[in-house]
Amino acid sequence: MKPGRIIPLLFACVAATTFPAYAQPQASAQWRATETTLFDLIQNGYGIVTVTSVAARSTGLPEDTYVLQKNNSVYRCVETRAAETGATRSTAPLHCAELVKPYID
Repeated sequence: MKPGRIIPLLFACVAATTFPAYAQPQASAQWRATETTLFDLIQNGYGIVTVTSVAARSTGLPEDTYVLQKNNSVYRCVETRAAETGATRSTAPLHCAELVKPYID
């Protein structure tokens, strides 16, 4: 393989492994992406049971994860923020996912 072709191939491999889990659902995944919003969940009686803030692995930007529960149903919603001088703002809409039983062959 020519040296000029190795770098784009390497970049493609790294990019494919660093996208968030909600981008490509996997058969054995415990979280299933949903169109339900954080607002909808709260309006339907879900309560926030925990919030965590960390730097996102892929971007290094602050990321808040909200875990909501109602009886035996659990959702998580992730919000990525960009730091601005004097304030922080959301960089994308929240992505929510429902906890489901993973599919196992």
